[in-house]
Amino acid sequence: MPRPTSTLPAHARLALVTHVAELEAELASVSCPRERRTIAAELKAARSAVSQLSTEG
Repeated sequence: MPRPTSTLPAHARLALVTHVAELEAELASVSCPRERRTIAAELKAARSAVSQLSTEG
């Protein structure tokens, strides 16, 4: 995934925030430890990307 910047279009920023929310919901419903670790890693990366957007903008 390319490094997000504040120059991302609004729909791309919204998609990223939505992705975080979907991962949070998915993580809450998964019981398999391996799958939880995978989702948690994806969630951490997505949250970092969103955080980066808010600090750059």
